[in-house]
Amino acid sequence: MRAIAVAVLITALAGCASRGTPIEQTDVRQIVQGQTTYDQMLERFGNPLSQSFDSDGNLQAIWFYVYVGPFGTGMEQQNLTVLFDKDNKVKKYVMTDGQPGKR
Repeated sequence: MRAIAVAVLITALAGCASRGTPIEQTDVRQIVQGQTTYDQMLERFGNPLSQSFDSDGNLQAIWFYVYVGPFGTGMEQQNLTVLFDKDNKVKKYVMTDGQPGKR
């Protein structure tokens, strides 16, 4: 009976998947526009998933986390998009956090 329970647990866990690192709201609340630097963002959130430059030459970085529960259930997604000014300080940012398809 114990072996069956362990097998079921392993099967359930094998169906879970995640990408990135969870983005904590307490960390996001510490971002200050015009003050928080790119290096501070790296310290707090790690390396971004992607980086690009806008038409004005400002750096945009995206931190992303997604979790999909067993058998594709319970998807959660977080996305932190940050635009930096020429001095590499946060110009503006947008944080989305939730379950796709849920309102």
